Amino acid sequence: MRPHFKHGYNVTCDNFFTSLDLAVRLTKEKCSLVGTIRQNRRELFQAAKAKQQLHETTLFKTTTSSTSFTLTCYQCQKAKPVIIPSTLHPDLEVSSENNTKKKPETVLFYNKTKAGVNVVDQIARKYSVKAASRRWPVHVFCNVIDLAIINSWVLYEKTCRSRISRREYMQRADEELCGTSPNNQSDELAEREQEPPTKKRRTCSTSKCRNRTTLICCTCKKAICGKCSTKVCLKCVK
Repeated sequence: MRPHFKHGYNVTCDNFFTSLDLAVRLTKEKCSLVGTIRQNRRELFQAAKAKQQLHETTLFKTTTSSTSFTLTCYQCQKAKPVIIPSTLHPDLEVSSENNTKKKPETVLFYNKTKAGVNVVDQIARKYSVKAASRRWPVHVFCNVIDLAIINSWVLYEKTCRSRISRREYMQRADEELCGTSPNNQSDELAEREQEPPTKKRRTCSTSKCRNRTTLICCTCKKAICGKCSTKVCLKCVK
C-alpha cells in the first residue's frame, strides 16, 4: 500500500489486522482505518468489553494533535458485540432507517466496504496451507502465504488475461517452486507401471490401503494397486 500513501485513502480490514498501532501509522501517512477488532485484544480497555443491551451503541472518542480516534461498541446480537475502531468518522450518527436495530454510521460504512475483505477470507479458507498448531507464529506465516498466493493469482489473471482456477494455479506454482513438472511425474509413473503384473494377488503396500492387486512397483518390487499408482511409492522415496 506504500504507493497509495499521502492520498487520503481509507483501509477497511477485519479483526485479524486491525490494531491501534496500525491506525496511528496510517494516520501519519494521511490514510484512515475502519475495521473490526477482537474483544481479547490487550490494547482494549475494560469499558469497551462491557455487556450491553441488544442494539445498544456505546461510543468512545479520543483526540490528539495528529489523530482523532473513535471506538464504536455495538451489540448486534445477544452474544455477538461488534467493536469498530475508526479514524475516518470523528462524529457518528445513528441510522434512522430501521428503528429496531439503530445501527451507527461506522457499522453501516463497514458493511458497505467489507466485501473485498470477506471475499479474501472465504477464498483463503477454501484452499489453505494452514496446519494444526498451537504456536501463533505458524498461523501468521501460513496466513501470509495464503494472501501471497491470492494476490499473485489475481495479478496473473490480469497480466496474462486468462482465466484459471485458483486450485490449478496453486498446483502450477507448487510445481515450479519445487522444480517438478507434470510431464516428469507422468514419465516416472509410466516407468514404474512397466513392470509386468504377477498372477498372485497381494495387498497394496501403500499406507492405509488394503486393496488386493497383481501390480508391483518396478523399483522396489512392492505391490501397488491401480488406485495408488498415481502416488510415488514411499519405499522408493526413502
